[in-house]
Amino acid sequence: MKGSAFNAVLAPKVERSLPDKQIFWGAQNGGQIFFPTVKDAYARKHDSDPTPLQEFCRAVSNAQERIWVVDEYLLMPDNGKGEPSKRIDQILAWLPLSLIASDVRLLIKQHQEVEDKDLKRFQQRAQEINDRRVRHSKNCCIDVRTHLTKKCDFIHDRFAIIDDELWHFGGTVGGFHSAVSAASRGWSAKDHGASIFFEAIWNAGE
Repeated sequence: MKGSAFNAVLAPKVERSLPDKQIFWGAQNGGQIFFPTVKDAYARKHDSDPTPLQEFCRAVSNAQERIWVVDEYLLMPDNGKGEPSKRIDQILAWLPLSLIASDVRLLIKQHQEVEDKDLKRFQQRAQEINDRRVRHSKNCCIDVRTHLTKKCDFIHDRFAIIDDELWHFGGTVGGFHSAVSAASRGWSAKDHGASIFFEAIWNAGE
């Protein structure tokens, strides 16, 4: 019918409220807000499979827009124990087939132990997610770049941006580290310039 053409209007970006600022310490119960006992710290240090930070796993799985990670050792098992494939299994578990976020970027260091077939698993997961998405919804892209220490050799700590929230890690992103280390959440990625910094170091690899 004349004059009845539908004009699509893009919805404005949703400003999401941030959770309260918190600090978590690695623990075999999935993370805690207080220091571990010395006994528990020793036990975790010598555990062959340290429990990651469950709050972060949930945040990633529930992300609505983006998941950006900077960690040169993200795909490497702690202290060289085990194969990268196991760590990749754990990270892929953060990205369920029902994932809503469409912009997933992992900036890491290149490791000889991590082969092309390992990195291709992230592309396969993106395809599996997209196969489950309803028609016309935005496709999920999972991109891994390995230029962190080649192009940007000035970064010590690790961090992640989940939607608008900045997470900071003293050890491996996700809380895999076996030694006593902490992670904090609840910071504004925009207010602290984290998004601009990430884009700059990400684009350095182009």
